Amino acid sequence: MIVSDLGVLMFTRNPSAQPNTLAQSSPASARPATPAVVNGAQRRTGPTESGDKSIIGNDLRIIGQGLRIISRSILQIDGEIEGDVQAAEVIVGEQGKVSGLVAGQQVVVSGKVSGAICAKSVTLQSTSEVEGDIHHMSFAIEQGAVFEGRSRRAATEADLNAVIDAKAGQSKPA
Repeated sequence: MIVSDLGVLMFTRNPSAQPNTLAQSSPASARPATPAVVNGAQRRTGPTESGDKSIIGNDLRIIGQGLRIISRSILQIDGEIEGDVQAAEVIVGEQGKVSGLVAGQQVVVSGKVSGAICAKSVTLQSTSEVEGDIHHMSFAIEQGAVFEGRSRRAATEADLNAVIDAKAGQSKPA
């Protein structure tokens, strides 16, 4: 709110001002990875070694037919997603909920997942609730976790990738 000699003005607009985009707001040398938007979610095109972490907050609900959220680094989900999620590492927080495929090198679930999970390493923490099949090379489940589905151990990463491709193909719109 701005107070002037004319009274109280609720909103002001400078017609010549341009909104800052992510590329404009940070210098190019400070962040070599350039963000891109895919199906409304931000995706980094840079290397995963940078430790970047994308967070879908608990006040966010993302819904879409044939929706796929893809990240090359860490994706933490504290909100709700109706669609497929794929990242190097996926963390479904205690308040997080995913309805769809969850795929990555490592998947840690503390919240709810309704759908298949495909990862080299899967961990279901004590607060997790999973309904769906889990395809893995390594699987850990803590006491108190709820798991309704089948556990399928894959011999190789190629086997996991084949499952991911098949499951992702099922969710695409006709």
